[in-house]
Amino acid sequence: MDREAAVIRAEMSQTRTNLDRKLSLLEARARELSPRRYVRQHTPDYLLDRAIGGVLTLIGLKMAWSMWRNRQTRHRRVHAAIASYGRW
Repeated sequence: MDREAAVIRAEMSQTRTNLDRKLSLLEARARELSPRRYVRQHTPDYLLDRAIGGVLTLIGLKMAWSMWRNRQTRHRRVHAAIASYGRW
């Protein structure tokens, strides 16, 4: 009986050790994936690189906005053409 209890205690101790190790690894990984650290890792080091990235982002936004507006205008023209065609 004592031998079985000792084996069970040893297994529980080993399991607890494994779980503690896994938990510490997960906590370390969670710290690495924090938003602040992620931004720090992916932000360019130099101000010029940041400025160029900002300008390119603004140019991309302007292009996307103009494409979206052109699409809306095209949809309006198509709907107007369909509506006028139905009146004939």
